[in-house]
Amino acid sequence: MAYETVTFDVRDNGIATMTLNRPKQLNCFNQTMFKEWNEVIARCAYDDKIKVLIVAGNGRSFSSGVDLSVLGSDKNPAAFRFYYRQNHMGFDNLEALEKPVIAAINGLCYGGGVELALSCDILLAADDATFCLIENHIGCIPASGACNRMIYYVGLAKTKEMIINAEPIDAKEAWRIGLVNHVVPAKNLLKEAYAYAERLLTKAPFAMGMGKHVVNLCLNADMHTGRYLERLGQSVLVLSEDHREGMRAFKEKRKPVFKGK
Repeated sequence: MAYETVTFDVRDNGIATMTLNRPKQLNCFNQTMFKEWNEVIARCAYDDKIKVLIVAGNGRSFSSGVDLSVLGSDKNPAAFRFYYRQNHMGFDNLEALEKPVIAAINGLCYGGGVELALSCDILLAADDATFCLIENHIGCIPASGACNRMIYYVGLAKTKEMIINAEPIDAKEAWRIGLVNHVVPAKNLLKEAYAYAERLLTKAPFAMGMGKHVVNLCLNADMHTGRYLERLGQSVLVLSEDHREGMRAFKEKRKPVFKGK
């Protein structure tokens, strides 16, 4: 299927790549892009052949955030909240996808671009990438997840500073504060992302999806409830074919061959 604002590719080994493809607009989000990346996520969710998703940006930007025309400032507050909730499904569905999602962050990662990255699981940043929650410069706040998701990455103090100060930080600082997992040379960004994804192909798909799902739920749960969620997830996994294969492989001192079942 051809898309207008993104490209989508699936390799034979099951690694898929969604590339934001509005380079002249620095890959800012518009309504068409929200719709199309939701379609891509649905394809990833339903296609068992897809094992890992990489999210990247075409050109000199990962994403500069939302197209200002999407803000919908002419809407009354109640209508605006409903309107934006539909847009947020793109971030939430990416976070909820029970397959690993790797963000390959190049160049500018501003505003909603940061929030898109925070919806992914593993964040790889090019060494020339810059990050900024820029919304304060237009009299707004980040409203697609940064105010709540970022706290779990960098803590309360740094989240407040990035929102209030609204000044960019480089990739090294983003790694230092825990915003990204790894910083790699810009020229090797996609190569490193694919290499990381290939390593994940040897892991147990069902367990990775369950682990991601349980961790996401535990973010908003007390420790007691979190233990219940862990046990619930584990009670399903121990009945899986992958668990039995993993146990056999361990006893036989060989590498397991997982099937995601």
